[in-house]
Amino acid sequence: MAEPQSDDGTSGTSWRKAKRAVTAAEAAAAAPCGACKFLRRKCVSGCIFAPYFSTDQGAARFAAVHKVFGASNVSKLLLRIPVNHRQDAVVTISYEAQARLSDPVYGCVSTILALQQQVHRMSSC
Repeated sequence: MAEPQSDDGTSGTSWRKAKRAVTAAEAAAAAPCGACKFLRRKCVSGCIFAPYFSTDQGAARFAAVHKVFGASNVSKLLLRIPVNHRQDAVVTISYEAQARLSDPVYGCVSTILALQQQVHRMSSC
């Protein structure tokens, strides 16, 4: 039995596969960034967080940033920083947020102090 033809002359099976491929590509393009995924909102084309919090692991990183600093504050901060420095700012903010969650009092200062002590011990040997 022959497969039914679509309007463009392709078989029904290949047309369905092509439609599934387009739908998957649309879904990937419409996937929210990690920040929008965490905030459960639609990720718009000019999303300030999208370049820095990818879909894969960005939600977990953004969760810490949001808990410590808040999404609104981080958004305002990023808008005030030149685009070429934003990646460094996001790395720094993410590191500080993780440090604050593990040590709420000192944050990354405890890491800096520990490193200073190591340097001091090495130089006195």
